[in-house]
This record gives sequence, C-alpha cells and structure tokens, in this order.
Amino acid sequence: MAKKIDKMGKYDSVIADLSTAKSNLQDSIDQLKQVTNPSEQFILQRLTGIANITALEAVSEGNDPNNKLGKQGGYTACIYFNSDLVGSSDVYLSGDYTSVVDGGCDAGGAVEVYANAKDAKKRDEYLSSFDGNSILDPGSHKVVGTCVVRTSCHLAASQQNSMTSNVEQALIRLDK
Repeated sequence: MAKKIDKMGKYDSVIADLSTAKSNLQDSIDQLKQVTNPSEQFILQRLTGIANITALEAVSEGNDPNNKLGKQGGYTACIYFNSDLVGSSDVYLSGDYTSVVDGGCDAGGAVEVYANAKDAKKRDEYLSSFDGNSILDPGSHKVVGTCVVRTSCHLAASQQNSMTSNVEQALIRLDK
C-alpha cells in the first residue's frame, strides 16, 4: 500500500492552491458584506482620509436634496463629499458656502447606499440616462455592492476614475 501511495505523487502545491483560493473566496464574501447596505457611520469612516476629499456630510430628512432618504427604493444613507480638485466657483454661484450637501455631487461626489443591489442598479441606470447631457450631467457613477459611488462632472475623466477607484478600495478594504 505504501508503494501505491508513493506513486500517487505529492499534493502539497494543490493543497496550497486550494488554501489560497479558500482565503480569497472568504475575503470576497467579507468585502461583499461590507458594501451590502453599510451603515452611514461605516461610509463616513471609510471616506475619511481619502486623497482629495476635504469634507464630508451625511444627508438627513431635513437636507436631502433628492428627498429619497429612507423611502421605498431610495437610499438608506447618502454621504456627500467635497474635493479640492473642484473649484468652488464651479459649484457655488454666490460664493457663499453653506454645507457639503448643498454642493451636491458637483462639489466632489457622493456615496448613496441602497438596501439591495436591485435598487442600486436602478439608480445607476437612471443616472446613465443623463450621461453626456451638459446641463444635467451626473458625473461618473458606479455600483459597488449596494452603493452607488458618484463623482463630480467638474472632474476630468482621469480624476473621476481615480476618485472612484480610491472610494471603492476604501469601501472594500478588509481590516484584519
């Protein structure tokens, strides 16, 4: 029997590959959990410290510009952010700065959190209907789990891509 077993070969590399695949799968599952209807506090924490994000503010029922917070099909949380890559003259007509939410996505971007992937995708499709419209340009937008990551139309395409990537990486980062 020992000779038969010796002829079967070594499985160390196969076992190592399976172990790596199992670890990668678990990380993927954990990342998906993080971006499936995360809390407002989680989003605020993850956006803090990202390059070029200078201010953050969560919407409330009293200041929600889209009037979608907590409503059926609407977001469960929405955090707007300002970026130092966007000039305030591009956003604020009067020069008077009031709040991050007042600047909307134009001042930097936002992360909208939905209860499920279907609602996030529906919002992304809605925003897509305005792509290329100079007056109603929603900027860039990407679904990450049940979140819609949005960036300002006042950013260059490379800046939008970089900002979106930075936000996405912050949201899926696993702190082990």
